[in-house]
Amino acid sequence: MLEVKGISFRYRKGQWLFKDLHLTVKPGEVVGLFGYSGAGKSTMAQIMAGYKEPLEGEIIVDGRTDYDSNAHPVQLVWQHPEKVINPKWRMKKLMTEATVSDPAFLTALGIKEEWLNRYPSELSGGELQRFAIARALASSTKYLIADEMTTMLDAITQAQIWHAVLKLAAQRNIGILAISHDAHLLRRISDRTIDFSGLTSCSGPFD
Repeated sequence: MLEVKGISFRYRKGQWLFKDLHLTVKPGEVVGLFGYSGAGKSTMAQIMAGYKEPLEGEIIVDGRTDYDSNAHPVQLVWQHPEKVINPKWRMKKLMTEATVSDPAFLTALGIKEEWLNRYPSELSGGELQRFAIARALASSTKYLIADEMTTMLDAITQAQIWHAVLKLAAQRNIGILAISHDAHLLRRISDRTIDFSGLTSCSGPFD
């Protein structure tokens, strides 16, 4: 289980983005999280994936708080993939480094074989995001955090990608936290949904 236990965070000495936040995601479960822009959802996602440290509380992954940062069991798909993908690497090297080798999965995400020889600057934002999703679902991933993962894509492509991701997650029992301002999307893909604005005032997750 992925457990967020009483975490709090603020930048420097500003106002708290969130305080005493609790959240759980079980293996194989899809949890939808929605809330207004600027509420701190993305910062929370970065803490859960190990990119930031909480000022209070802890993140527990399957009973552990210590894990290898090179193969972190919680992977985050960012809204803007161009900010986190090495611009000097061809996409084939990116997939090899992430140990992603299943051509059927790449095809399901709509990744064309000829894209593998391109650099990030030679791909559109939507094409690049497909690679970011594939990389995040490497073999070591136990939990996936999708932070506005398909916002930049059209409705048909969104459906295609979510179908592929949910199918793989079900096969590998991967827990997913889907973060979006699109409540309709979250209701369609999630086992339960959470209003982020209410998280800090409760002692645990709620539907």
